[in-house]
Amino acid sequence: MSEETVTFNLELNVEEAFSNARRIELILFRALGLWNRIMRLLGLPPDSPLAQGVARIQQFVMLIRTLHTAAMLLQAASGPIGWAMAGISVGATVMTAADTMTMLGE
Repeated sequence: MSEETVTFNLELNVEEAFSNARRIELILFRALGLWNRIMRLLGLPPDSPLAQGVARIQQFVMLIRTLHTAAMLLQAASGPIGWAMAGISVGATVMTAADTMTMLGE
C-alpha cells in the first residue's frame, strides 16, 4: 500500500460574501419598511400579529447589520481609535442580540 500526500489550498473571498450579505440585508430592510407603510395605509393596528412579526424580522435584520459592521471593523482595526470603534461595535452587537432574544421570547 502506498502513501500519498494530498494538499488542499482553500481561498476564501470574504469581501464578496460581505458584499452579498449587505445587499440581502438592504433588500430585506427596504422591503420590510415598505410592508410597514402598506400596513399603516390599510389601517392595521401596530399590535397586530402581522405587525409584530414584521417587527421581529426587522430586529433580526438589524442584528445581521450590527454583526456585519462589527466584523468589518474588527477586520480593519488598527491603532487605538480603530480598536475602540471595533469594541463599541461588538458591544452594540451584543446588546442588539440581547434585545432580539428578548423580543423573540415575548
